[in-house]
Amino acid sequence: MTQLSSLATARTTTTVNADAGALRQRVEEAAAKQLSTAPDASGASAPAALLASSAPSLVWSALPADRVVPPDNTYGASGLFSITQTPASAPPDDLSALFPKLAPAWSQAPADDATSSLMERNYTRSKTGDLAGQWNGLGKSLLSRASAPSKGPLQYEQTYLSAADPSQPLKAQFAQLQHGATTVHLQIKTRSGQTVDLQIAVNNQPEKLGQASSHGLQVSLNTSAPLSDTERQALATLSDGLEEALAGLGSDQKLEMKLSGLLNYDRGVFSQLSLEIKNPTPSAALGAFALKLGDGGNSLSYEGKAGKLDLRLDAAPLLPTGSAEQRQAAIALQLLRIDAAAARSHADEKLVALFKSGFSQLHGVAPNKPAEKPLESPGPMDAGVADDAQAMLSGLVDFEASFSGDFTRANRWGSTNEQGHAQYAISQKTKVEADDKQKTATIVQVQNEQLQSTYAKARHGGMLDLSSGNYDRHTIQDSNTTTIAINVAKGKIAEAVRSTDTRQLETEEMLVKHRVMERHETPNHQRLVTLLV
Repeated sequence: MTQLSSLATARTTTTVNADAGALRQRVEEAAAKQLSTAPDASGASAPAALLASSAPSLVWSALPADRVVPPDNTYGASGLFSITQTPASAPPDDLSALFPKLAPAWSQAPADDATSSLMERNYTRSKTGDLAGQWNGLGKSLLSRASAPSKGPLQYEQTYLSAADPSQPLKAQFAQLQHGATTVHLQIKTRSGQTVDLQIAVNNQPEKLGQASSHGLQVSLNTSAPLSDTERQALATLSDGLEEALAGLGSDQKLEMKLSGLLNYDRGVFSQLSLEIKNPTPSAALGAFALKLGDGGNSLSYEGKAGKLDLRLDAAPLLPTGSAEQRQAAIALQLLRIDAAAARSHADEKLVALFKSGFSQLHGVAPNKPAEKPLESPGPMDAGVADDAQAMLSGLVDFEASFSGDFTRANRWGSTNEQGHAQYAISQKTKVEADDKQKTATIVQVQNEQLQSTYAKARHGGMLDLSSGNYDRHTIQDSNTTTIAINVAKGKIAEAVRSTDTRQLETEEMLVKHRVMERHETPNHQRLVTLLV
């Protein structure tokens, strides 16, 4: 230990520019500087947090209360402070020695388990964020387990951690995988009352240096009871459809809705099917997805980087919707309307493509005949009258569909020239009222469209700079209502009318330094009435 000698031996008058507190602060700052610049074994500066335990230490000795600075600024024989220095030890050559040894871990011994082999292969070979690669084959593998003969309810679960800490309880680490994971949940209910529940979880959240990782895969499969041969066969048929759906939804290149294999499930065996995906990763291409099919109707929803969409279809029409060719023609007509709305609103092309794909796929498998017990039965209408009325209607089951999302467009140099937000909704509602005593019936079908869009656009094809306040602002507000009214009397169509009411309004504003300098409105209102009989 080195101790500073007393300054009194010189008995010279020394001018002090700071009191004891300031002097103490200077010593502490010098010590902190020495710690922060301490070199490591290779000569480079190492983080102070890693070297604090091995760096020279400075110990401050406080001045006793009775030892104050004399009025003449001279010091007495007693020392003010002392500095204790301990030899610095060299930092470790390998910083990994400071962290726990991490290794892969399984919740169950994998043995010759094909599902476990897929989990390890998918996670180690797929790049982070490639959900399609990490899901690959797992859905089919789990459904093959469920479709195998069994004498009791099936319960299977497996968890794979890519970097677990063996020194900590593994059970807690396995449970931690669910936090922040992307989850897939498939649930199927059979006509006999049994339930099949399949789940897949993938954790790709960022790791923390030196801590056990939650990265990995977790799968589970549960059945409420043994399944019949027919149910097991129907499950096996679904496996390819599930794989196709997950491959499209999990693609990191181009997200697609490939749902035909699930939509064509065996309705005679299964009463309900639902597929839900949730991804908490911000700005992910796929944030949430839900497909629900059953006797109560069919629905689809999506939310992600492109925007948000929702579709809902009735389980069955009130009247026959015609042949498959008529249905496809009706779907094509609706897609043309969607294209026109997208072009006018400048909506994001990827979002519109997803919306059209989901719309056409859901309508493509919808029943074309009324349910066995429709809510309202048109007694005065025989089969021939119903067919005649159907030819005047849209040919689709009743539905509600919408999308909304932000969009940007670039100029020829690749800079953002335009940005805004668009939302679109279209719906159809059919109502049938019958009077058996009067032998009359009324059929009313209403289709409604709503479109709103607001966007800012740079002038002269330049780069958009909202902060400058110099750009053009466009606002679109459109609505369209089409109503078909059919009156039936004495077993034939007495009257049929189609009325269309279209309202459009486009507003253009020129802004200069955030002030509206010019404003133009372009309204359009059309009403058309057509006699169908």
